[in-house]
Amino acid sequence: MGSPISTGKIRGHSPPPMSDRGDVGILYTEHVDLRGATPLASLWSYALRARDAERTSVTQNRHGAHEFWLERSDPLLNTILPGTHVSVVINFGDAWAAGRSLMTSALVPRACVIGPITQPRILRLGKSVRAIGAVVSPVFARAMLGVPVSELVDQVIPLEDVWTPASVRTWSDLLAGLELRESVAAMRDAIIRRVRLDESAVDAAKSATALITLRGENVSIERLARTVGLSHRQFGRRFIAETGLAPKLFTRITRFNRLVRTLLSTDVSRWASASLSAGFYDQAHMINEFRMFAGSAPTAFFKPHGESPGDVAIRVRGRPSEWRQDANDE
Repeated sequence: MGSPISTGKIRGHSPPPMSDRGDVGILYTEHVDLRGATPLASLWSYALRARDAERTSVTQNRHGAHEFWLERSDPLLNTILPGTHVSVVINFGDAWAAGRSLMTSALVPRACVIGPITQPRILRLGKSVRAIGAVVSPVFARAMLGVPVSELVDQVIPLEDVWTPASVRTWSDLLAGLELRESVAAMRDAIIRRVRLDESAVDAAKSATALITLRGENVSIERLARTVGLSHRQFGRRFIAETGLAPKLFTRITRFNRLVRTLLSTDVSRWASASLSAGFYDQAHMINEFRMFAGSAPTAFFKPHGESPGDVAIRVRGRPSEWRQDANDE
């Protein structure tokens, strides 16, 4: 979700309260087993859960899905970070609010589309949390939604704006009555049925985005343009039409996403040495880019939100040895 939040203020409604702390947190599940060979980049769910004494922060369930237990103060639950993909989200729990600040936050539609995001936003979840989401590469999003991705950049719009209101209501009611895993599978099937790709139209952008994702800054936009037989300017226009973002900005956000995963899987004491491996010139370059896309430096961003200064100094993280890093999930 990004800037501006297109849902606007809803009169007579207040944003949900800040998430409280305690032994009850959010179980984020990445349903890699349900995604399979589909064009979906991710299928996920949020669910309110008490943390059992035996549960580690990261587990793999019997279906092969990765489960991440997050405290409600976790920055990853309270911030919407920039990204290049497009998401469909269905919220079955209490309302969420998002915006540039707490004062300007607006309610998020229960069934919504989130376009590519270029600036961080504050996210506030309601007390009861139950939601599912599907994430697709921008080159597939137009086929899924029927609208140009360039119109979705930094936007959060009701799903009813791109699919018929009747179909969205029917679909949402059906999903709400299922178990969470079943609702994720049903969402996957419904989205796949809507994807009708013109492969010739997306091949150039698809190959370019894949190469940028793989190599980050170590790829020449000029070379990519020559590879597909286009001038630099023609390639830029085609790329923006298919992804919503200029090639350079797409590359920077892709590198930032890789950096976040690197920091999550690296001991805090080793963050200074992570800059080169993440594709940055030096540590200062890394910090400046992280601040640009996350709103603060890494050590400030990863402090749990809403805690006392004494607690924060101890609990800054990275999540050493707990958080996996999977290059295939770029």
